[in-house]
Amino acid sequence: MAPRTVWAFRALFGALATAILFFALLPFGPGEGGIPGPDLMLCLVIAWVLRRPDYVPLWLLLPLLLLDDALLMRPLGLWTLTVVLVTEWLRRRVDHGEALPWSTETALAVGCIAVAFAANQLALSLLLVPAPPPLGGQAIHAVATMLFYWPVAIVSRLLGVRRLAPGELDTMGARA
Repeated sequence: MAPRTVWAFRALFGALATAILFFALLPFGPGEGGIPGPDLMLCLVIAWVLRRPDYVPLWLLLPLLLLDDALLMRPLGLWTLTVVLVTEWLRRRVDHGEALPWSTETALAVGCIAVAFAANQLALSLLLVPAPPPLGGQAIHAVATMLFYWPVAIVSRLLGVRRLAPGELDTMGARA
């Protein structure tokens, strides 16, 4: 694929992540004590890393996640570290030359989302954060994120984020 196309998709990812963060900051939610919504940034990152990890390099992902932590007033770097570890695990474990069946991709994404939320909650508990989010609210937040994975994956596919065809090279020169 031409480097110009890769950079266009990286710019698109940055724009989508920024838009998600912008709308997360708007006061649309039900307010204090309401049902938490999904973490669309996590859904977007997992969907793109499962399809084209070269579109979401670490140097692009890290500042977006740190900005996400800072503006959403989470412990700075904790959620970023959790998501980076999940995405790096996905990059190493998933064979990008082989199309994942719908059920396998869903199970992998849901498992990664569950592990990310559990690890974050465990870290908050171990670090003795003064007012950690309630476990029930975090569980609802995780389930909402799991449910929104497929709509985000479908939109990503409609935007042109697809897996490499067999024999095609990614930007790193690896074969699919």
